[in-house]
Amino acid sequence: MRSFNIPGLSLSLLVGLSLPVLGAEWSVEPTVSLRNGYNDNIRLTTADHDSVWETDLTPAVKFGVAKENQGLFGNADVSIVRFYGGSGDNSSSLLDRENYHLMVNSYQKTERNEFGADIGITQDSTLDTELDQTGQVIQNRATRLSTVLNPSWTRMINEKTRLALEYQFDRVEYSNEVGQNNLVNYDYNTVSASVVRNLTPRTQGTVSTSFDRYEPETGLNSDSYAIQAGLTSQHSETLSTSWLAGRRQTNSDTLIATGFCVGADPGASFPECTGGFPVQTGSDTVEINNTGATYSANITKTLERGSLGASLSRLATPSGDGELLDTTRLTLTGEHRFTETLRSNLTVEYYKRETIVNASGQPGSGDRNFFRIRPSVTWQWQREWLLAGEYQYAESENTNADTATRNAVYLTLTYRPTKIFTSR
Repeated sequence: MRSFNIPGLSLSLLVGLSLPVLGAEWSVEPTVSLRNGYNDNIRLTTADHDSVWETDLTPAVKFGVAKENQGLFGNADVSIVRFYGGSGDNSSSLLDRENYHLMVNSYQKTERNEFGADIGITQDSTLDTELDQTGQVIQNRATRLSTVLNPSWTRMINEKTRLALEYQFDRVEYSNEVGQNNLVNYDYNTVSASVVRNLTPRTQGTVSTSFDRYEPETGLNSDSYAIQAGLTSQHSETLSTSWLAGRRQTNSDTLIATGFCVGADPGASFPECTGGFPVQTGSDTVEINNTGATYSANITKTLERGSLGASLSRLATPSGDGELLDTTRLTLTGEHRFTETLRSNLTVEYYKRETIVNASGQPGSGDRNFFRIRPSVTWQWQREWLLAGEYQYAESENTNADTATRNAVYLTLTYRPTKIFTSR
């Protein structure tokens, strides 16, 4: 595993950000939440398993400092997660964890330019993150360390047109825990450029291009190029839509060993060499090319006492098992406010995952699906106290076409004191 100095990296990047101190407004918003729940299949597996009880204590804080043309905002939290009632793979010794999260974003504006920088550092479990990002189920728990760096620059070319340039670097590393030798550390780099033009007072047109590089520690290098065009429209005070669509070209190179077999069974091939042993003589590069559609679309409708939303996207996404995935994601959301203190929410998610290139540098076959529905109710029974109940049902289709299901129920109590402001 590559050495990785989180404190040093974080400090150097934060010092490089422009901190607006004098004449600025500072804000701090702390919260503490306690979640208890029951989960009948924490690993989303089709194998025999126990149900578990879960307790999650999460202190968190949002903070910010800003003045007229500068700002720095962020949030940080620590989750202490403990499990009870399971045995074997679901024992508390394997499931218990502490998750850490820090996100800082800053901006600085001039008359025609805006500069931004985002930093994210997360230590969490593969049981949660891979599922939320790609719909990919990694059944065995391992600690994931993720770092995201995201500088950007937006330039107003004229009153109607702006140019946006953005770079994002993602590094993901996994712990060397027992049973997790199949997880692959990787870097993921993205460079994008877009031109946005106001076509009417309510409509914007966008043309964008991007380059992505996926570099897992398997000898695979995968480059993706994409070009997209789309529109963003504010149809009325309560209805807005946006869409962006185009094509992707992915070129993957994998370095493989070459050689011959000694004393192997008839028909055996290198490097397996069944019945004998392999002799490596060199290496060769295998190239795989893949094309596909890429798109994203959103629609939001504001209602008198709530809102409705839908989003659809198809993007190339990296995975912890060394694969580059073509992930299609559909999300439906709804909110209804019964009173000023009582509201309900519903989230429905569907993922379809297709392998662009696997850990061996070969094209994938077939697809895997993931579905989840999450209704919830939140009651603000006092100004600083919230009580929320949530039910989750999930289905995951594994590579062998078996389907795993999960039912989970959670009750969360949150204390959120009044936001603190001060000026200097």
